[in-house]
Amino acid sequence: MDKRLFASLVVVLNLLLLMNSVFSQTQSLDTFSTLEEEIILLERNEISNIGSNRHTKPEKERVVVINRMDLDDYEKILEDDYIEVYYWDKNASIRVLNKVNGYIWGGLPSEKPSDMNVTWSGIGNSLVSIDYYDQAGIERKTSIAANNVKREYVVNGNTIFFSVNFTQLGISFDFSVELNDGSLIFRLDSDSIQETGKYMLGSVYFVPFFGSVRADEIDGYIFIPDGPGALIRFDKPFKYLSNFEKRVYGKDFAIDHLFEVNDLKVSRPNDFATEEKSVLMPIFGVVHGPKQNGLFARITSGEEYAAIVATPAGVLTNYNWVSAKFIYRQKYLQPTTRSGAGVQIVQQNRNHFDPEIRYYFLSGDDADYVGMAKVYRNMLYEEGVLARQERIDSQIPLKIGILGSDIEKGFIFNNLKVITSLKQAEEIVTSLNSEDISNLTVVMKGWQEGGLNGSKTSKFAFEEKLGEKDAFLEFSDFVDQQGGRFYFYENPVAVNQFQIDLRKEGGHSLSQDLIKIQRDNDYIWIKDTYLVKINLVADYLENKAELYKSNGMKNMAVDEVGFKLYAENQRGDVVTRDQARVMLEETAKNIVNNLENLALYTPNQYFWRYSSEIFHLPMVNSQYIYETDTVPFIQIVLKGSIDYYAPYSNMGFYSPTDILRLIEYGAYPSFVLTALTNDELKYTAISDSYYSTYYEHWLDVIVSTYNTINNVLSKFEGKQIVDRTVLKEGVVKVDYEGDVSIIVNYTNYDYFFENDVVPALGYLIV
Repeated sequence: MDKRLFASLVVVLNLLLLMNSVFSQTQSLDTFSTLEEEIILLERNEISNIGSNRHTKPEKERVVVINRMDLDDYEKILEDDYIEVYYWDKNASIRVLNKVNGYIWGGLPSEKPSDMNVTWSGIGNSLVSIDYYDQAGIERKTSIAANNVKREYVVNGNTIFFSVNFTQLGISFDFSVELNDGSLIFRLDSDSIQETGKYMLGSVYFVPFFGSVRADEIDGYIFIPDGPGALIRFDKPFKYLSNFEKRVYGKDFAIDHLFEVNDLKVSRPNDFATEEKSVLMPIFGVVHGPKQNGLFARITSGEEYAAIVATPAGVLTNYNWVSAKFIYRQKYLQPTTRSGAGVQIVQQNRNHFDPEIRYYFLSGDDADYVGMAKVYRNMLYEEGVLARQERIDSQIPLKIGILGSDIEKGFIFNNLKVITSLKQAEEIVTSLNSEDISNLTVVMKGWQEGGLNGSKTSKFAFEEKLGEKDAFLEFSDFVDQQGGRFYFYENPVAVNQFQIDLRKEGGHSLSQDLIKIQRDNDYIWIKDTYLVKINLVADYLENKAELYKSNGMKNMAVDEVGFKLYAENQRGDVVTRDQARVMLEETAKNIVNNLENLALYTPNQYFWRYSSEIFHLPMVNSQYIYETDTVPFIQIVLKGSIDYYAPYSNMGFYSPTDILRLIEYGAYPSFVLTALTNDELKYTAISDSYYSTYYEHWLDVIVSTYNTINNVLSKFEGKQIVDRTVLKEGVVKVDYEGDVSIIVNYTNYDYFFENDVVPALGYLIV
């Protein structure tokens, strides 16, 4: 079927599926009884997904988790009012007694489990393990519990200082374990690292198996910050092909991309409209019995070079375990031919950073993913990263992305095509206002000279075919007067060959090649995307913010900067990943000082303090087979502090259960729109990414979706989420401040809650 015909059919199906009835305190997203069989099957398939990892499973009936560990042979070396720390030098392991409830945390339950070899037993128990590379570039593992390791330690106050020497490897370093107000802090002094032999240090893990569980011996799970949040519930061993390993703050494209394209385990086609979910927060956790015992870990230094590694039972061992991996070196592809062929080599120069990770011990109501989110939220409040600054309005906001102009492929030369003029954009806003939707967040893409994919990244100029500066400012004022906000869109990171001087502005990988992301699809006009030098990204944004201010432009919406953090490796012009983060943070701070609002798309945690609004917040995890649940961890952290929006509903997030998910997650809806039909855009650069945007097709859906969500979330403006409970598979209760709750029913049957009914595919405000 022709994809544009298919897109049109999708629009029609969406219009039918999203028709609903509005009640005073309950609402059901019912469909017409006259739907064709295909549409009925679509809804049935959608409802059948409530048992998948797109949703959260109900907790099992509570069974008290019994201590699996003891303190025999262990010596108490640290103690405060909350925990006691015990150490056994034979295998360099620690165990921690939570004095609140008497629960003992540690690595493996015995020194040498029968189902583990010596190497993995050492890794599972010891304080520190490492990855290292031999002369052939082969990666191996060992721990400080191995026989060929010399170690010494001394206790000084509330801190243990260790010196370790892997004598056969010629690798040595110092690290410490500090007890601080009930938490354990692990640090490594990178200046102490010595490499005197033929081996090179790859990565370092602190207590990698801390909180590990063999198979499904107890009820619990690993929490990982994949997308909004994901759980890996403890289960019997399964032969998964790989584990979860993702860099904190996303890939470093200056090196990770070189490795990934040659990784034989990669099965995702390199032709996609959306990127994989990335890790926006430097955290993870373990639960032993929900609402009983929890372990929450936060990387507090060196997160730019860290990865979250979560391994379910069946991958390498029969244990479920999670850890932070601090990366000092990794392998990458060094091209040897113009065609891209090459050899995998080890990064020669070690990354320079001082890793630090803190473990917090939770009990009772705090001992689950909701409790972890609240603990993390409180930390961010104390640090000034978050504040109670969510805008409180009588209506929730609706985000509308408008595509203004873009390049169009011509026979000899490319053309500029006006997609939505300012007059047409005003008509879109006016028609939404006439439907009693006034709280609009409007983002204009393609306002620059040359259009969305033809404008020069370094240049500041308005596209005259859309209008002069005054016309844009008048439109901005018009949106403001109606009760909304108008943003000018910027993407200074990911560009095509028409937008930059590749020789001067293109970012460089460790192999000295341009950082290029290629889509393997010969039907796409512009297949190659390049990343701009990260220092130029900061410069361009800084300069544009000043030009915005001098030209009376109040608000900037910045794409890709928030979730792409990469180094610049051109010889003589090196910017490390941690330096890049500092540059970008300083730039964001200056933009906020110059402009009224800065909105960021899917920003990493360090950008939250600068964000007026957050666009495209992830709403589902990556759906790896070992991920058992999606949980709204990031939404629990952010709700009450900042307005956040879901991905575009007309780009795939449109079904009745998707709309209910917005209600449950406290997220606001967004759409991307054009005044032209998609058939009229078939020769433009955006036609491969935006496949259903014609405003008139979507008006009824926008109004219906908005009214449904506004009817609920307008009552929760500015409120924090305080708890979340899965009452039954497909039925979720979310509790807010002020003793008010929402119960969302994703199933196709009514759910009875006390004396009330939660309608099928509907909700109830309690």
